[in-house]
Amino acid sequence: MKNICVIGSQGKLGKELIQDPRTLSCPWMFENEFTQIKEWFDENQQIDTVWHVARTCRKVGLRRDHETFLTEIQGMQNLLRTRARHCRFVYASSKIVYGLGGVSDIDSEVLGVQEVAKQFKDEMVGIFNCPEWQTTRHVDVSKLDNQRTIYALTKLANEQLIRQYCSNFKIIRIWDIL
Repeated sequence: MKNICVIGSQGKLGKELIQDPRTLSCPWMFENEFTQIKEWFDENQQIDTVWHVARTCRKVGLRRDHETFLTEIQGMQNLLRTRARHCRFVYASSKIVYGLGGVSDIDSEVLGVQEVAKQFKDEMVGIFNCPEWQTTRHVDVSKLDNQRTIYALTKLANEQLIRQYCSNFKIIRIWDIL
């Protein structure tokens, strides 16, 4: 049986994932020191799976800039310096990496949070779109505004770190969640 930590359990998707009885909320945030996340994983040796659905952005004013980018990348590097890199690692990325911003007006592209949560529970390895029928694969952020470009580049950088440090990973590029 898996023992799962959810990083980002306060968001819409995180609140759905944390309902699984095998989960434990990890209180770590990107801004925290390396020692805090290392201690948490050292104290929770039973964890063998990480569901990462957190992101860094401000709630008011400029939501994303070079500071939020650097904070999130440094935080991911710190996380992957812990035992987390040896766990099954499932990461919530975004369709934004394809240059697709905004909420879709096509109903079949907007999934319920329960449907998206199911994507975290299989054993597939690699990068996958959610919904699965989306065949888009071309990464292109050239037409995005500055804040969306930063968000896309943050997701792509984190994806690269995960692919570099984790052998058992699933990256889910999510379209839209109800």
